[in-house]
Amino acid sequence: MVAPADLPLVTVDAIDKVYPADRVAAQGVRWNNLVEDFKKTYGYKPTCIVRAPGRVNLIGEHIDHALFGVVPMAIVPDVIIAVGPRNDTKEIRTSNVDKKYGPTAFTPSKNSNGEAVVDIDIRQLQWHSYVKAALLGYLKHPHSGGDSIGLDLLYDGTVPAGSGLSSSAAMVISSLLAMLTANGKVDGLTKGDLVKMSMGAEGNVGVNTGGMDQAASVISTPAAALYVQFYPNLAGEPVPIPKTQPEISFVIANTLVTSDKATTAKFNYNLRVVETLAGASLLAKRLGMNYKPKDKVAYRQVVSDLAGGEHSLTGAGVNKSDITASLRQAFKDALDAIEKHLGNSAERDGLTEEELIAALGISKEEFTEIYLKLAVEPIGGKYRLHIRAKHILEEALRVLEFRKTIETETESLPKALGEIMNKSQESCRDQFGCSCKEIDEITSIALEEGALGSRLTGAGWGGSTVSLVPAEIVPQFIANVSKRYSKYQGLPQEQLDQAIFATLPSSGACETVHNI
Repeated sequence: MVAPADLPLVTVDAIDKVYPADRVAAQGVRWNNLVEDFKKTYGYKPTCIVRAPGRVNLIGEHIDHALFGVVPMAIVPDVIIAVGPRNDTKEIRTSNVDKKYGPTAFTPSKNSNGEAVVDIDIRQLQWHSYVKAALLGYLKHPHSGGDSIGLDLLYDGTVPAGSGLSSSAAMVISSLLAMLTANGKVDGLTKGDLVKMSMGAEGNVGVNTGGMDQAASVISTPAAALYVQFYPNLAGEPVPIPKTQPEISFVIANTLVTSDKATTAKFNYNLRVVETLAGASLLAKRLGMNYKPKDKVAYRQVVSDLAGGEHSLTGAGVNKSDITASLRQAFKDALDAIEKHLGNSAERDGLTEEELIAALGISKEEFTEIYLKLAVEPIGGKYRLHIRAKHILEEALRVLEFRKTIETETESLPKALGEIMNKSQESCRDQFGCSCKEIDEITSIALEEGALGSRLTGAGWGGSTVSLVPAEIVPQFIANVSKRYSKYQGLPQEQLDQAIFATLPSSGACETVHNI
């Protein structure tokens, strides 16, 4: 059987193959409006429309960078682009149906070595910065031949920016699809190729992405979540969500809090990356493994070595009746090692920079070169390796339990999944420290209003939550949460509908030959 990542990119001939049946009518109006707006903006009809959805991560937070698997799913909100190729120029013209995002035009150039150059100011990102990032990623990829025709692009996005639902990945992926399609370069590319291309493209705006967002947006299929693995290779396996009693739905609620990464990353996201990398390196050192700090070993690699090699975890000898059994045991063994080697009484509350440098056996200059390329400000002056490592390994174990529960449970499935999600939220809040008071408020209200589980999704420190809710109470659930959550008070209905909504697994990115 062909692995999902090895399948060709998707082309569909009608939007009823893209959206759930109850959304097709409204989306049809939206797509037709996009075509009409394109004609008004550029003076001719587009040749096609491309689409890339946002995603919600159901379980597995802040562990993809440590190379552990996660379970996201694509959602109905998406970015769609009407595409018009232009053979008379190399210029890219972009417009947006939302007029607060102004139009722009730019033309790539080449440096003295013949390499593509696209001017991107990563200090002041704008919406079209992601279009530029996609163009640079496309031009750098061998499949493009280093060249692109000119394009007219009109965007319409329904993934809220800064919501933790991967609006940036949807922007980059849809832009890449537009460029590939317009240049006749779709043939020969797989879904996995597009995932890797889009990961590289997001790096052009300074985003060190783990790949979960791109994999979910590209590889997902309707009616299924996606188990995404990063080690030993990038792969995605559908995890069909069965009919349950009661039937379930996922409700996404945007906190309306956007983490100001420019000022908070040094003691939030960037700091967690350093604590994760340094913790894995120190654990490997104390286990006698042959890694140096400059190798930037990931916890997942440490788990593999601790188990005696990857073949014992995911190789041919794995128990086919319970394919994650070896992994689950290996994660438990790694948790024991973390307690023994990172959790002693002198270190479990954190290490100062000097203490961490000494423990790693490197110089201050080496520490700075390896770990401090981005600004970092340890909380209370200490790097908290132990508690971050506990979250990462326990969350990785929850991912496997979530998947196994979906595949094996019947009557108790909704309740069991909800309990796993609640434990994840507790760990994100108490061990990884990536929740915030608004996330805590929504998840608490959600549970009181009948959710079986509720947790943050995305990086945290703002963004969105996802709640597992019995389908029969979804309308009342949304109404009650809307009335009780402080930041929803006074919102116009249109904004409220975009802030809190129910969703089921959606299809992944595609090009359409919809009759336009």
